[in-house]
Amino acid sequence: MNLLNLDNQIFHIINSLAGKSQILDLFGIFCAKYLIFILFIIYFIWWIFLSRTKPSKNWPMFGKRKWLDLFSVILAVALAILINYLLSFAHFRARPFISSSVINLIGNPFSVKSFPSDHTAVVFALALAVWFYNKKLGYIFLVSAVFVGIARIFTGVHYPADIITGILVGLLAALVIRLIFLKIFIKK
Repeated sequence: MNLLNLDNQIFHIINSLAGKSQILDLFGIFCAKYLIFILFIIYFIWWIFLSRTKPSKNWPMFGKRKWLDLFSVILAVALAILINYLLSFAHFRARPFISSSVINLIGNPFSVKSFPSDHTAVVFALALAVWFYNKKLGYIFLVSAVFVGIARIFTGVHYPADIITGILVGLLAALVIRLIFLKIFIKK
């Protein structure tokens, strides 16, 4: 059995659960489409009330460390999007609902590109970047990111390989930005 067949089989197992329970379908749709936005809102609320450092002459309003927290999250997400964009040129794969008969719960997304999952890459970059600064909130975000990834398969818009690649891209982006920030800003 090759990996593409395994990917398709796992997709169909997860996607076949859709359409059987209205509650599960609504939860899947919420996780696939809206949870990412809720996580960003939670992050920004947490960031606003975060007290990291005192303001200084060079870092008015909130202080240096608080701004670095925000910039590292934004840059991790941006890097994940850039890497996904570049990967999509290396390998194009149409969404499952375009290439085969599946249960599609969220309609036709903006893009027909399936590989890699942008939602998953972004939410994992966000989750790990948050985890670097706040372990408790980071764990909640990482668990939520897993729900986003699985829901993208469940709702019929991504294959498991798209999700796994998105996870790796998101984690790599957050790690790279963290290492850059540690080297340039935080150790000073």
